[in-house]
Amino acid sequence: MKTVLGWIRTHQADVSVLLFLAAGMIGVFILVVCPAEQGDEMMRLAKNIAELGTFANPFSVLATGPTAVTPPLYPFMLAGFMKLLRVSSWPVAAAVLVSILVNAITASLLPRISVVFYGDAVPGVIASILWLAVMPVMPGWDTSYTVMGLIFFCILTSSFEDLDRSNEARLAAGGGAIAGLLALLNPSSLLILLPWIGFLFWRTRADLPRALKYCGITLAVLCVFIVGWCGRNYHQLGAFVVRTNLGMTLYASNNDCAESSLMREVLSRCYQTHHPNNSVREAELLRSLGEVQYDRNRIADTENWVKAKPAKFLKLTMARLLQFWFPAVEFLPNGRGLPDSMYAWVKLQNIVARVIWMITALSFPGLFLMARRREPVTAFVLVVLAFYPLMYYVVVSDMRYRYPVLWLSLLAAGYFISDVVGGGLSRIAVAAQT
Repeated sequence: MKTVLGWIRTHQADVSVLLFLAAGMIGVFILVVCPAEQGDEMMRLAKNIAELGTFANPFSVLATGPTAVTPPLYPFMLAGFMKLLRVSSWPVAAAVLVSILVNAITASLLPRISVVFYGDAVPGVIASILWLAVMPVMPGWDTSYTVMGLIFFCILTSSFEDLDRSNEARLAAGGGAIAGLLALLNPSSLLILLPWIGFLFWRTRADLPRALKYCGITLAVLCVFIVGWCGRNYHQLGAFVVRTNLGMTLYASNNDCAESSLMREVLSRCYQTHHPNNSVREAELLRSLGEVQYDRNRIADTENWVKAKPAKFLKLTMARLLQFWFPAVEFLPNGRGLPDSMYAWVKLQNIVARVIWMITALSFPGLFLMARRREPVTAFVLVVLAFYPLMYYVVVSDMRYRYPVLWLSLLAAGYFISDVVGGGLSRIAVAAQT
């Protein structure tokens, strides 16, 4: 085993290639065994962009006009597939294959980000092996792209101290552009991007002018993307906002018939009666009020419900807090006329959920070791893991919400496992010498 660990450290590029290939093959196998999930709102927006040239009408029951319910980048990417591939089934197939490719890239990047975090590729290799068991194949959602983009951003921006000062501005601008694209892909990425930029500033604080220049340029370019999108929303919707889905999500997640997880609410049809994607009543109200006012009204309605039913809200929140870290295992009832593919998909998701349980459990001692050894990156990881999930504790739980920070848990778990393996080998070597 010691020889294997040494080979990994000296052949990092070869290991990354092997992990990339393994992830690709596993992704194809999963696709054959279980068809990929599609996100209705993203796909519907993509179709409207491709056919009508409008970012509008995301809901299935009614045309509600221009929207900011979802971020723009991924629907535009899907629309690009639709424009290039005219056969109706090909765009989805292309999205699935590209998501498999992106997952494979993530597998190859985890050893590299591990070097950035710990100065050692081994925790990242272990993290990558665990990633092979939980990779998402969701062509209708941005999940895989968000994970890969966040890791790539951290790797890219971490290298600026090693560059000639004449190249720093270009690297900072490039990092800011990637951060901006990630914000347009998944706005919650800002809860990871901003702490990382803060960590870079803290790490280079001894050279304050350099730190200010680099982080300032990165933030300025990031803001250009956000302001541009918010400006569009001000023009189309009348408010300078990033998204307009908070109210509808809170309202559909916190009501008299609410369940803790999205799957359970969908099965009980509670979600469908409270969300404008399926409820004609809600969609008509949204269309008459406009997305911004509807969003504000539903936030206020949720606040009133929480005040009236604090015990149920607390029960739902505690369940969702647990399910964020240890995703719910779901069971589909028989006799509902559901397709066999749905049962197969839920069975696969339950396996993934249990693997995430293990990753989360292993990450706790990993984080403890990181803190005890004063790994510089520990503060960044703890800040993100403390603040990122807060918004997901008050809405229906769904496994895809976990993925943008899952890679941090993977690395912490890999750190712990590598320590256990390395420590065990050292003890064996000492025992053999005595």
